[in-house]
Amino acid sequence: MINKTSCFLAVVILFLFFMGTSLNFELVNAQNSTADLLNQGVSLIDHGMPNEAILIYDELLRKDPNNVSALTEKGIALKHLQKFEESRNFLDAALKLEPDNVYAKIQRLNVLQYLKDHDEIRRSSVEILGPNLEKIEYFDNPSCFSCFGHVPFLHPMRDTDDYIGSVHFEMRDSNDNLVGVVESDLIWYPAHPIFDNSLSKHPVSRMLEKDGNIYEMREFNSKYFIGMGEEQPLFLNMLKLPGEVGETKINFLIATNMGIAIEEGDHFVAKFEIGKKI
Repeated sequence: MINKTSCFLAVVILFLFFMGTSLNFELVNAQNSTADLLNQGVSLIDHGMPNEAILIYDELLRKDPNNVSALTEKGIALKHLQKFEESRNFLDAALKLEPDNVYAKIQRLNVLQYLKDHDEIRRSSVEILGPNLEKIEYFDNPSCFSCFGHVPFLHPMRDTDDYIGSVHFEMRDSNDNLVGVVESDLIWYPAHPIFDNSLSKHPVSRMLEKDGNIYEMREFNSKYFIGMGEEQPLFLNMLKLPGEVGETKINFLIATNMGIAIEEGDHFVAKFEIGKKI
């Protein structure tokens, strides 16, 4: 009787062991399958196929409506289809489940730029970076100044009436001969209180009325020199107005143009004029 009981218990234990192993194996496979499908979706977006990516994300969300990664990536796919309101809704859903998901917050911030919702852009920028940029350690790419002053933290100034701006820059050769003059109003700025604080430290040069609004205008001058180096670009298509917050170097303004052919020894004098609505 004892032997029969022992044998029965041994069989039960072995059964439970193999069942547990099988369940664990299936769980691992399911997790791997989900990760593989998410990666496939990202790859499809990278190859210009957001519709196909959405089919994958929909299947994942059918199985698990609370899959934050699938919600986030579907929001990104919808952005690529220029369905910005839908994109925002999916990113909002992801953040409702994971309020501290920085990746989803940044993707949402990028979508807000297309929606031209600058009040929400400013609020979100402060939430992500902190009011004094104390949260920039979230970003692991020091080559972009902790991402402040770069997309998605730069926004077209022409999309808001809170500011107006233009840049005038002259290019001169190594002998200081004038080579060309360029004007541009394609200026990108960081929608963050730090930007207003920086403006307030410079004197008002003039007042300007435009489209029924009054602006305090301020001027900022910068010089650029073209040095030696194999990686030196042949064309200059961007001008930066750098600054510092504490020990952190950032770009407060970036102006873009169609590109100017440059050579070693060339230098530029750029004058930004920025107006803040009062």
